[in-house]
Amino acid sequence: MLLPHRLTVITPVGVVDEYGNPVLRLDYGPGAARRTIAGLMQPTGSTPNPEPGRQAVVTTWRLFTTSPIATSDRISWQGKTFRITGEPSQWTPRFGHTHYEANLTHVEG
Repeated sequence: MLLPHRLTVITPVGVVDEYGNPVLRLDYGPGAARRTIAGLMQPTGSTPNPEPGRQAVVTTWRLFTTSPIATSDRISWQGKTFRITGEPSQWTPRFGHTHYEANLTHVEG
C-alpha cells in the first residue's frame, strides 16, 4: 500500500474544571500531542449543508494508514482539520501488514 501523504494526528488532552475534576470536553489546542504519520487520503463525497443562511460544504474522506488512530483524534492535512467519523477499522491480513482505515469529515464555511 502506497502512503504518499504526510498527515498530522492531533491527540486531545482532557480538560479539568477549576476544582481539578475532569469534564466531558477535549482540548485540541497547542497543548494537545501531535505526531506525523504516513497515509493515503481519498475523497469520498461532498454535500452542501442545507442550513439557512450558511454556505457550508461537508466533505467526506477515507484515510488509510499503518499507524494506529483513535476516534477522538483529529487529522490535519493541507491546512484542513478532519474529524474521524465512527470507529477506525483495523485490518490484519493473514500475510501482510496491519493497516487502519477511517472515515473523515471536514466542514467548510
